[in-house]
Amino acid sequence: MSQDSPPPIPPGFKLMLPNDGFTANNGPYYLRRIAEGGYEYGFQSDDRHRNPNNVLHGGAVLGFLDTIMGQFAASASKRSTATIGFDSRFLAAGRPGAWIDGRVAMRRLTRTLAFVDGEASADGKLLVTAAGIFKVFES
Repeated sequence: MSQDSPPPIPPGFKLMLPNDGFTANNGPYYLRRIAEGGYEYGFQSDDRHRNPNNVLHGGAVLGFLDTIMGQFAASASKRSTATIGFDSRFLAAGRPGAWIDGRVAMRRLTRTLAFVDGEASADGKLLVTAAGIFKVFES
């Protein structure tokens, strides 16, 4: 493997679809089923995700979390969703080139709203926690 080749995607991860627009530009994002039920998500960060301080840009990680939390809400509700509220806490810095791992959990799902918690980690270190509220559309 040359120095310019990205590291391999961890075993069991498959491309999260659709992979276009922002998701393709910031990702691509991947997912795999986990033993406890649900999914684990991830993306391979690189120099595109670096900020001027040479660490991961918070926006890259927040974009990832917003996408996977919204996808999870849509999957659970079996309907389209949109973010209407998003709260986050940055706990540590990550380095470009790290595999970013994401986990999500449904706090509450109603007919019109989904309340989802998420977190992103790199190299075993928790980077960001988030809580999102997603509008669940009627059709």
